[in-house]
Amino acid sequence: MKQFGLLQAIWMSFYSAELYRDVARNWRGYGLLYLTLLLVLCWLPTPVRLFAALRTFAIADAPRIASQFPDITIANGVMHTQPPGRHAIATIAARPDEPTLIIDDSIDEVPAELELEAIVLTRHEIGMFRPNRNERRVFKLTSEADMELTGDKIAALLHSLQFWMPPLAYVLGLLGSFVFRAVQACLYAAFTQMYAQKRNVTLDFPSALRLSVVAVTPVIVIRTLVWFFAHEPTRYIRWPAALLITVLYLRFAVGALSEESSATSPAAP
Repeated sequence: MKQFGLLQAIWMSFYSAELYRDVARNWRGYGLLYLTLLLVLCWLPTPVRLFAALRTFAIADAPRIASQFPDITIANGVMHTQPPGRHAIATIAARPDEPTLIIDDSIDEVPAELELEAIVLTRHEIGMFRPNRNERRVFKLTSEADMELTGDKIAALLHSLQFWMPPLAYVLGLLGSFVFRAVQACLYAAFTQMYAQKRNVTLDFPSALRLSVVAVTPVIVIRTLVWFFAHEPTRYIRWPAALLITVLYLRFAVGALSEESSATSPAAP
């Protein structure tokens, strides 16, 4: 019978050899359920923080951005603005002289070069420029792209982001994270089986998979806490550190099972 609960395992995964023995021997059928619970909890700060940021954006920046837009009409794949001409829209308040969106119904095609990182909308095309990555992507406006946008509609859209984007980001982030962590746990489980064999510990793949899910818990929890810092390490530091921490916990888990096997082995005559 399972000795420790799923919630207990979150903090006990940092230090308890007894937990890892329980996970390997008694947690049949609970591995993916535990992973789901862990990710559900660790992703909760994301929509809260995103809502706070979008709420501030809706109050401080959305009216300023919406006021810069002309009335836009796209009919039969052709874009027109009122008033006509070129409209350079700065979405970042700290950089008013660097527009990130350019709407221009005086030209038919996106320019071949642009020094700014911006999205450009012309009469017949929409393009994205990222000069620092030497990237330029252009798409044709199709005849199905019929729409009308006014400053009021854009302001309403920007204001509504705070309500629908946080839950959407939470669901998408949770699903993506679950798939990634499940695949990662499978790879860790293969390593755990090989290491257990060297330590003369009998461990089937489902048990190794459960151990891997619990062993990666400290990394997930620490990653969640680091996200609240003003600055976080780059991925070149995060990923090697996460790999090292997880491998050390897997060694710790196998070591706990090895001690159990030694304690229950009959003494030599």
